Amino acid sequence: MLKRLILAATVAATLAACAPLPKLPQLPTIGGRAVTLGPSGGYQEPNVTVAVPPDACNADAFIEGYKADYYLTWNRFVGPKESIYQTQAQQRPSDARVAWNLSLYKGKQFNLNGYDNRAAIYGPQNLASPDYALRCAATSYQKGKNAGTAAAMQAFKQLEAQERQ
Repeated sequence: MLKRLILAATVAATLAACAPLPKLPQLPTIGGRAVTLGPSGGYQEPNVTVAVPPDACNADAFIEGYKADYYLTWNRFVGPKESIYQTQAQQRPSDARVAWNLSLYKGKQFNLNGYDNRAAIYGPQNLASPDYALRCAATSYQKGKNAGTAAAMQAFKQLEAQERQ
């Protein structure tokens, strides 16, 4: 009887090991996250992959910092270019080169009216906090801001390279 009980337990354990396990929900991975750059109601860049570095301990804060400085940096570069080519287009409406260059920049500024950059939550006021989670978020946000600035400058250079001389 004891042998049958041991045999039954062994068979049950073996069969249980072969049974398919339920799928676990996928956890977000640090590495890259697809985001839409640009607040709603204006110019947007959909499906942009933002690489989150392993030393950013709060991915959400990193992404928010990235967006905040990307938007500001992009607008600082694109706005003046749009104004320059808008003025030139008014002065020389039949100039195809000016029209092309204006088309590169026209309508490509982010609308930041009402945009919350989350600085109140993740900002530098938390860098000296004794709470690790707040410090982590603040440093991740700052790293995101640095990365967002660099990415916006790179994207602007790519756009600027399409200008006709």
